[in-house]
Order: sequence, then C-alpha cells, then structure tokens
Amino acid sequence: MVQILNYTFYKLPRIARAQFIKQCIIEELYHTNDLEGVKSSREEIARSAKEIELKTKRKRRFNSMITSYMQLLNNEVSLPESVNDIRTIYDLITDGEIEDKDKPDGEIFRLEETYVHKKSGTGKIIHTGLTPESKIRIEMDNLLKFMNKSEVPELIKVAVGHYFYGYIHPFYDGNGRTSRFLSSLYLSKIVGDIGALSLSRAANKFSNKYLEAFEVTNSIKNNGEMNYFIESLLTVILSALKEMAMEIKEKDELLRLAIEKIDQEPKLNNKKERFRGVMFTIVQNYFFGVESSKGMTVKELAEVHSVSPTTIRATVKKLEELSLIEQIGQKPVYIKIKKGYFES
Repeated sequence: MVQILNYTFYKLPRIARAQFIKQCIIEELYHTNDLEGVKSSREEIARSAKEIELKTKRKRRFNSMITSYMQLLNNEVSLPESVNDIRTIYDLITDGEIEDKDKPDGEIFRLEETYVHKKSGTGKIIHTGLTPESKIRIEMDNLLKFMNKSEVPELIKVAVGHYFYGYIHPFYDGNGRTSRFLSSLYLSKIVGDIGALSLSRAANKFSNKYLEAFEVTNSIKNNGEMNYFIESLLTVILSALKEMAMEIKEKDELLRLAIEKIDQEPKLNNKKERFRGVMFTIVQNYFFGVESSKGMTVKELAEVHSVSPTTIRATVKKLEELSLIEQIGQKPVYIKIKKGYFES
C-alpha cells in the first residue's frame, strides 16, 4: 500500500504535490484538534498556513503546530533521543496553545496527577497518568530506548510507543497532539512523508475504534496485553493510506482532463507558452489546493515560473481579459481559474 501511495503521489506535477502536502498538513491538524476537543476549522488552519508560507508578521492560532509539521516534512526534526528532546518537541507543538495553568510545572514534565476521561457518555476517569515526575522520566526514558534500540518491527514499535506515551501521559495538556506528532515522526521513516500525515485523520475518522483500543488495553481484564491495540492502530492507519491513495488518483484524473481542456483552449492559440504554463499552475492549485475558492498570489506564480512579478502581472491581466481566470481578495490578491470554466 505504501508503494502504491508514494508512486501515485510522485507521479503528480510539482505544484500539485506541494499543494497536496499542504492539504494533508491542514487535514492532520484539523483532526488532531478535533480529537483533543480543540475547536478549529480547516479554513482557519489554512489561513494560518498561508500566513506562515508568505512569511507575514501576523501571529495566528496553530502557528506552532503548522510549523512543526512543516519541519517534519523538511526533515528538520530529529527522532528524540532523550527526555529533554521530548520536552523540546512538546514545546514546539504547543507553543502559544496551552493555558498557563496547564503548562508543565516540573523540571521537564508535570508534578501532579492528571486524568484521562471517557470521551463520551459519563466522562468518567478511565486512566490516571503516572506520578511522580521521577517515574515519568524513568518510563519515558525506557520508551525511548524501546523505540530507538529494540529489534521489534518498526510499525509494531510505532503502535506500542503510541499507546505507552498515552499511558504515561507526561503533561497536563497537549499529550494527544504531541503523541500523534511523535508517531508521525517515526512513521515518516517507515512509510514516507505523505503516509506519515495520515495518523490523525485516521484516528479521527475511526475515532470509536481508536479510543476503544486505548480503553480495552487499559482495562484490568486485559492485563496489559497489546495485540488488540497494535492491530487496531495499524488497521486505521492502513485505511487512511488507502483513502489517501484513492484521493490522489481521483484528483489526478480531474487534473488530466483539465489539462486537455487548457491544451485545446482556442483563446490561447498564438499566445506564448507562458500563458498555458500559468494556467496549468493555477489549475493544479484548483484541484489540489486546500481551498478551491482561493488561488495563488503573483509572488507564488513568479517563483514557480522563475520570472519577475511584473511579467506575471502582465500575463494575468491578459488571461483575465480572455475570461480564463479571475482575481479575488486584496493584499494579497489571489488568482484563480474563472468560476464555471471547467463546467462550460
């Protein structure tokens, strides 16, 4: 499945790949927030991601999480080797997102008890995180040794590590987000970047199975047996990988049909190849971008085509006169395919 997903993804044109990665990051953050009970929308996360990409000075929600996942994809985050590394990753993920009362009060982790509540029904306590901090440090160190040095198959280690991080529950808040990021980090070394961005969407889509796996494994009757949790987590990840591959395949087919239409567009006859090139770039964003209502900025198009913004503005102006594209918004202006173009 991993080979199929990666083959399908890397067949895509460059802009389509970049846009799909952004979409995956936004989906991953939206779903991890939903699992944590943090209210957010895809649109809000997309706006924050765009602000980061355009390097604006404006501070938005989820900046730290978006930056963390971008760094993961750029191989700028190393696998943790010590408990201090875990704290560094936690700080990276949760910066600006945790209330002061819920921030760690120990040397690295928390000092007091914390509880995991049932997500539905009574909301009763189903697990108490380990205490004191000295015990948390010992067990987190043991977990890192298991993840980094044991000879257990890598996917099995991801599943076991995901459970035990939740069992230790080293912080008051942000454990789920941090755990899923860490698991994605390890997954990226096994299934590649795109596959690594499937965990939270899988866990959220199959949330009943995902949360039940923790409850069953935590139960006294289960006595710490891990097979059910491993099978459950790997099943939901596999389901997400299959869906992701199918999504890419469907969008790629739509893109192929769109390119055929652009190639045959009579309004572009006798025009420089740059005009079709800009159309081709915009259409990749249209099918693979996060928000189909948004397009690309002059700056982005100029960078893609290695020409000056002035050249892009002139090209965009002509395409707009031909009723092939339109511009929306202000500061920045977004350039997108003319509404209804592909339906005509």
